[in-house]
Amino acid sequence: MRNLVLIHLESLSMINYRMNQDIFPNLSHWEKKSLFFSRYFSTATSTLMVVGDLLYGGMLQYEVCDSMDCIPGKYCYEESLFDELGDKGYETKVLYYPGGVDCESAKRRHITGFRNVLGTFQEYEDYILEAKRVMDTGKPFALLLCNVVSNVALNYRVPGGKLKSGLDRWKEGYRFMDVCAGEITRLLESKDLIENTTLIFYGDHGDDYYTHGMHGGLTHAIEPYGGLIHTPLWIYDGRMTVGECNDLISTVDIGNIVKRLLQMPEKRFDWSELGLPVRKYAAARNVYAAQPVRSGSFNKGYSLTDGRFLLMVSNRGLEMFDIEMDMQCQNNLLRFFVLEQGVLHMKKELNASLQHHYRYLFDMAAVRQIRRLFYFLRKKLYCEVMELFRYAGCEDKIDELGFEQIYDN
Repeated sequence: MRNLVLIHLESLSMINYRMNQDIFPNLSHWEKKSLFFSRYFSTATSTLMVVGDLLYGGMLQYEVCDSMDCIPGKYCYEESLFDELGDKGYETKVLYYPGGVDCESAKRRHITGFRNVLGTFQEYEDYILEAKRVMDTGKPFALLLCNVVSNVALNYRVPGGKLKSGLDRWKEGYRFMDVCAGEITRLLESKDLIENTTLIFYGDHGDDYYTHGMHGGLTHAIEPYGGLIHTPLWIYDGRMTVGECNDLISTVDIGNIVKRLLQMPEKRFDWSELGLPVRKYAAARNVYAAQPVRSGSFNKGYSLTDGRFLLMVSNRGLEMFDIEMDMQCQNNLLRFFVLEQGVLHMKKELNASLQHHYRYLFDMAAVRQIRRLFYFLRKKLYCEVMELFRYAGCEDKIDELGFEQIYDN
């Protein structure tokens, strides 16, 4: 049986990864040897939410929770990916460095599965030693490795980090992420395990440095704008063709991808041979359905993207972005419109007053395009959100979200 290693890329957006290639030599090396997914979107802007979605293959497991410490009274999914692999004879471990208060509640919530315990470490050396131990058991193994020192709240733990300013440490946190990834891959190579191992590198979310409000000082766990949920994903598997894939991929797809890859024969194959369904849109959120809106810190937001356009609803209203043109989601395309009884109309006075390049960008073809996509995405987004709220038993809370109003900041 093939081994599996999932490498978690904490707080790394696609933008930061692409714009700072010089600080990611190890990651860049493995990306070039892999199949890279240019349209991967994570399901949440919070680390543990993404880990849960990945391992359970869906977004419903914790939607009944009104906080990150809450333990559900019932569970939607009966086993995680690592539970399944453990039953098939794999040595399974989820390793998390450095562990904190959130990790202790995550263990009680069975974030990694019901037959798999989250292993937390306060020392980096112990984290690496445990990874080595699992590799040396002689059994096929499945590892999920979460080094979260690149989190803005933890990067002071990078060697020498306390001597640097916060504005410098973000880069050092990413450097340390890259060093750690390099150490793991060199371990696999030194043990002659690399060619019998499927390696998956995935980002959980990016950070927003207050471009969409202060949020009480938070940089993530805020509304799922494109710059936060568009993160890197690539797969190294010596059997699979190297290149770039434009298929739309969500975090909840990773488990099925893993299962198909581990079942594939030991010969060369293309991505298309996995026979996975084609995704039309990907959903994301920043809180669980049962969590309250916390004015000043947590707005409650849900987004849906087809890979080109992203529609978001929050307690502040609706926003829509062309995330190929505007990945940071600075320009809400809906601010040029009014929404009346579910119908989108151009703002006549604004349209009449704007000249120059505006008229070339917002011609009638663009207006029709925005309207058509808005109606389609809003309907789909409402259905996605209602599924989460209904499962959580709080359908009435959907009124917290501004599906009938445009947010114009």
